[in-house]
Amino acid sequence: MPDVTRKPRLADIAAEAGVSVATVSRVLSDHAAILPETKARVRAVAQAQGYPLPDADAVPRSARSRRPRRAGAVCAVMPVALPAGSRLANAFEMNLLGGVGAAMRDQGLDFAVSAVAPHDDASLLRFMDRHPYDGVIFFGQSQFHDGLNTLAQGDRAFVVWGVETPGQRYCSVGSDNFACGFRATQHLVALGRERVAFIGQAAPITTAQTRHSQLSERLAGFRAALAEAGLSPGITMMRPANSGLAAGEDGVRALLAKGKGFDAIVASSDLVAVGAIRVLRDHGMRVPEDVAVVGYDDSDLAQLIQPRLTTMRQDPILSGNLLVTKLLRAMAGYEVKSERLPIDLVVRESCGAVASRPVQIAKTAITP
Repeated sequence: MPDVTRKPRLADIAAEAGVSVATVSRVLSDHAAILPETKARVRAVAQAQGYPLPDADAVPRSARSRRPRRAGAVCAVMPVALPAGSRLANAFEMNLLGGVGAAMRDQGLDFAVSAVAPHDDASLLRFMDRHPYDGVIFFGQSQFHDGLNTLAQGDRAFVVWGVETPGQRYCSVGSDNFACGFRATQHLVALGRERVAFIGQAAPITTAQTRHSQLSERLAGFRAALAEAGLSPGITMMRPANSGLAAGEDGVRALLAKGKGFDAIVASSDLVAVGAIRVLRDHGMRVPEDVAVVGYDDSDLAQLIQPRLTTMRQDPILSGNLLVTKLLRAMAGYEVKSERLPIDLVVRESCGAVASRPVQIAKTAITP
């Protein structure tokens, strides 16, 4: 029997239904993330306790989706299950996670990192259906671009770190990867290098996924720069490995084993570049005299290795701030648009030339 001496509270309903107070609140506001059976159970308990239930049809769903939402329930998701023994994320993703954390802290808000890693459209939709986060930041989207387009038609707020593709209906933030690959290769060609190899860390992926990957865009920029210079398409080594370091080492070993002549390497990350340099040294090859090397990310490793690494710089603090800013605006009901960030070529000793400061690359200078 309900206690008629006092008004029922959300805590009373939560205790009886065996859920959290936050879940009760979401049920009463008809939140899309709550499973139907949970909604039915909570509403039955609320009704039995005499709690006034809102009319779910009183406010159109489109209008409810435009209301500001509680900004504290934000989750960062790193897609694709990692191989056993590998790290949570690569060096740049960890720095990007730090940038997201700094931006959330500036807003006085907390966020969570999901232990669940969606790996395709079906698992993505299951994740979003079962996890009641008000906002989600995805680190990468190549494996479920179509699923994200489907989610963009709903009322769940999310943003993505990754490439912007034709027909995209969701908001993404990322670097101009084509321009990065183009500029890194162009710089090596300008230094007189004519036999340039591209080494990347890549797991086996489908053709559809390849169209939407940062790595494929960097590779396209690499090939475009060689074509513009009238050089051969270059040598490509995509190595599946648990780490960029192993991919770089394996890539150079494969090039040497096949007798491929090369005088420069464009690496898909700084860690891949460091692995490549290690094997070059093991085989008595000098950097940059025999082989010039350019990395990507401008991580701490770039200045710790000798010679110091020429690299393409991404700004994880700016990136994290943009992701959080756009997500919070989306959660408040505003339309948010995709954005590409500026990139810098940081020239150091590994390519045989040193610049006093980074060279910024204009977004509009190069188009795929």
